[in-house]
Amino acid sequence: MALVREIARSSLRDLTIISFAGIDADLLIGAGKVKKLITPMISFEGAPGTPGNYRRARQNGAIQTMELSEQLQRLGIKAAAERLPFYPTRCGLGTDLLKVNPGLETFAAPYTGETLVAMPALRADVALIHVNAATSSGYGQILGEPYFDQYIAMAADKTFLSAERIVPMEELKVGPDCAHIGRLWVSGIVELPLGAHPGDCYPDYDWDAKHLGEYSQAASDETSFKDYLAKYVHGTSDQAAYVKLIGK
Repeated sequence: MALVREIARSSLRDLTIISFAGIDADLLIGAGKVKKLITPMISFEGAPGTPGNYRRARQNGAIQTMELSEQLQRLGIKAAAERLPFYPTRCGLGTDLLKVNPGLETFAAPYTGETLVAMPALRADVALIHVNAATSSGYGQILGEPYFDQYIAMAADKTFLSAERIVPMEELKVGPDCAHIGRLWVSGIVELPLGAHPGDCYPDYDWDAKHLGEYSQAASDETSFKDYLAKYVHGTSDQAAYVKLIGK
């Protein structure tokens, strides 16, 4: 989220975002940065309210969308990571996912003749991943569930890690969970404590229910969201200023 706020402060526009989306995508939509969102869902990690910026953008057609299931999105990322043009799957057959994504092709399996879906590779220019710890050489450690982060790192032309802390390699090697992100895929690293806030970074901290509730309320209206951006994004020059503002 620290990197997302930097994007919101920047001059970047017309972005295509590939995300298992939450406040990250909603904030960038509200900041006017998003042209297209590729996602299977959007949620606020248990906080009350709805992603208001996303809802308004969908209702008025301000952004393009590619709506997928989690499995289809995972396979699209995996195809990109493995440098494949697509990934074969049964996922989506018999559902409206193929109707809302007319670009998804089906094909006959060469060995069985079975109809399968060809999920295209979701190749990205840049991947942004937050980790518990990283080395200065580029290894990243995720102490919670890594989900698809290894594939995400491999599916982008460049990957940048934000880390709660930068540590020596001998510290990263302690314990069974070592480096989930290999340095081969990493272009840059930055140390950003509380970099996932107001989301969680297990086991370092849980999501901030109070702040997420404040965000949800602000995102329900364009005017109130401008006030949120003015306070928490444009009103802070960097992550250190943001952390000071939220009183952590």
